[in-house]
Amino acid sequence: MSQKTHLPSTRMTTLDNGIRVVTQKIAGMQSAAIGIRIDSSTRNEHKDVGGASHFIEHLLFKGTEKRSADRIMEEFDALGASANAYTSQEEVFYYASSLASAIPATFEILADMFVNSTFPPQEVEKERGVVLQEISMIQDNPGRFVYQQFHRGFWKAHPLGLSVLGTAESITAVQRNHLLAHKLTNYIANATIVSAAGNVEHDYIVELSEKLLRDLPTGSIPQTAPQPGWRPAIAEHAHNRRPMEQTQFFMGYPIPPAGNEHRHTLAVFNQILGSGMSSRLFREVRERRSLAYSVYSSMSSYRDSGGLLIFAGTNPGRAQEAIDVCHGEVLRFCSEMVNDETLNSAKEQIRCKRLMSLDDCDIQVRRISNTTSILGAPEPMTIALDGIAAVSAEDVRSTAETLFSNVVPRVESVGPGDGPGLPR
Repeated sequence: MSQKTHLPSTRMTTLDNGIRVVTQKIAGMQSAAIGIRIDSSTRNEHKDVGGASHFIEHLLFKGTEKRSADRIMEEFDALGASANAYTSQEEVFYYASSLASAIPATFEILADMFVNSTFPPQEVEKERGVVLQEISMIQDNPGRFVYQQFHRGFWKAHPLGLSVLGTAESITAVQRNHLLAHKLTNYIANATIVSAAGNVEHDYIVELSEKLLRDLPTGSIPQTAPQPGWRPAIAEHAHNRRPMEQTQFFMGYPIPPAGNEHRHTLAVFNQILGSGMSSRLFREVRERRSLAYSVYSSMSSYRDSGGLLIFAGTNPGRAQEAIDVCHGEVLRFCSEMVNDETLNSAKEQIRCKRLMSLDDCDIQVRRISNTTSILGAPEPMTIALDGIAAVSAEDVRSTAETLFSNVVPRVESVGPGDGPGLPR
């Protein structure tokens, strides 16, 4: 691998009320990004308020005690800032990027939303319609639909299997007072991470956090967990019949939780298997067999579980062949050692992607927030790169053998006819 360039440092301070403030300073940049993460989301929702975390994410942009929804957007625009948010199974993240000089004002708006949102009744009803349309949109998108179905089936009987969006029934039924109560219970100081990346000063971000977030309540979030002995639902298949030209499918294998000791090896494994045009899945499924236009692998990692996922869209008459080929490529790793050229190329692709991502403050503000949540502190880029550099061919083979050699994956498909089955 090429010699490492100078890498930025990270810092973390825990405030008296439990808020963790993490920063990654990249001097010389014009821009910066600021984010506020709450370490609670869909997996901690009561069944009567399914989708509440995502609904609340929308509503935080809809008005505070001193700003209307329009005013929030107007003030971000006046600063030249761009704000956004997302909800996953385990966190809700609000973030904004701007010129570094505008970060204090940008942070003040974001913090006002986070602490002082009022959920105006008329905005709740308008946004209810927006969320219902988002649910309908997923139903009309085969790729997103089959992913949601796979996720629900793979994590069956686990809180992770709940839909981030909720259901049309739960969103229609949930009331404003239930949403306010959910926010009050979950948006607490010791579950909050403030992250900043770019041309920022750590001590100043700490000072701003103490000032802007001092009114967050403290307490503990009700945690949900699967029943003892729960396991991902593997060796099962389900087909969702639809009149389509293609059959699209996800297949998945259990992997250890986020932050596990194999994470660097699995990153290299995934790069070789299904990330990019030199990956084994791309070459075998698309280039050699013409089975698919789109085929790739990815990893979904959570604090107590994880999955290696493979996606492809193919001719319905060849869907079973595609599944068999994809599974065969996974099993190849269990017995065959990857050669040095393949290994070094994969590690260099990962290294370059991560170094180039330093130029994107939005990516970095999410990265250091995520590693803080998983590992307890922000992972410096140099530590992550050293972990990738240390992966050997034997590490890849032995990890694959341990995790995948005797596993039949779960398969979820959508398309015409009866659909494919499990790999043969």
